[in-house]
Amino acid sequence: MDSASGSAGLGAYVQFGKWTFKNVTDQLRKVTDPEEVRKFQENCVIFNPTVEEQKDRFQAEFSDFAMDRSPVISDVKREVYAQTEAAIGQFLDGTISAEDLANTYQALSDRLMDACKDRGYPCPLWGGMMGPAFQETFYGEFRRMVLDEAVNRNNAEGRLYITGEMTAQRNWKYYNSDYYYRSEEAISALTEKFNTMAEERGWEDAASVPDYKAKGLNLYHNFNSALSNHFNVDDQFVINPDLAPPRDFRWFYQSGGNSGDRGFVTSLTVKHPDGTTTFIDYTKPGFDSTDPAKGATWAAYKDEGGTWRYRTADFTYDFSRDDLKNAAGLLKFSGQPGGAQEAVNRFLQNLQLYPGGYFSRFPQHGNLGMNLRA
Repeated sequence: MDSASGSAGLGAYVQFGKWTFKNVTDQLRKVTDPEEVRKFQENCVIFNPTVEEQKDRFQAEFSDFAMDRSPVISDVKREVYAQTEAAIGQFLDGTISAEDLANTYQALSDRLMDACKDRGYPCPLWGGMMGPAFQETFYGEFRRMVLDEAVNRNNAEGRLYITGEMTAQRNWKYYNSDYYYRSEEAISALTEKFNTMAEERGWEDAASVPDYKAKGLNLYHNFNSALSNHFNVDDQFVINPDLAPPRDFRWFYQSGGNSGDRGFVTSLTVKHPDGTTTFIDYTKPGFDSTDPAKGATWAAYKDEGGTWRYRTADFTYDFSRDDLKNAAGLLKFSGQPGGAQEAVNRFLQNLQLYPGGYFSRFPQHGNLGMNLRA
């Protein structure tokens, strides 16, 4: 922290950079009497915060939410974040490199931090852990925005494969491994730049990349955890977020369902006077987007020769605990030697699918179908 001008006899005010503070040093009193010191110690709690506690204090001020609502810094913050979004979009479009993205991150970080200092946000006395707190927070938000845009593009691509009308009863998920590797490339470049900036500013021991997984910050960890975030009880399609997918891999799943305003008869059993029964199955073969008991999934990958390989599967739910299905049990590639096929089959074991509401604390029965006996 810069030192205030002057020392004793400062007058009524103290100048600190561009900021002027009232001089209250006359209110300080030196205590030398041992008994008075003892009483003071008994009645006061000495607060000596750790480095992490000091950073936590300021990271809340530098958060997206706090800065966006501050009349002091919100205009610059919004400009910087808009430029961040644009740069991330350019990177995912392939028009700038990961190195360009990292350089943009540093430039925008410096611009926003300088604006905070110049405007006295969150307080004029900049110093201590404020710089490291800002750097960690802005890095985290930049990283989150990379993952958010990768997930948004993945989902926009996946919606093109949905058949029929998407209702609240239905469930779907899409996975394109290209977005995993593009986001990992961006995160690697950003992290390297973060560490370089910390070293140049002497913050190696104060600023570090947080362990987002340990903190449960799924939107900040990686593409897998952001895509299937697990804090939404009905979004647990990726089992282990740290398992990397094969390159050139695609997976899609959808379930059927209607608007919920009508029942769905799946079968009819008629018992005759002579004791015999007749069973009539009303379900249709294959996938039906209006039938909540139906599901469909497919996977594709590019083999070593550059040829795309596909597997598809249609299945039926019975609305029991067995409705939780592993993708590898429905889709298994065979007949192609080499590591690509093995990698795909291994990663399919990391994907699961289920009808909407499966993991809910209070299962949503809805119109799950009826078996009528007459």
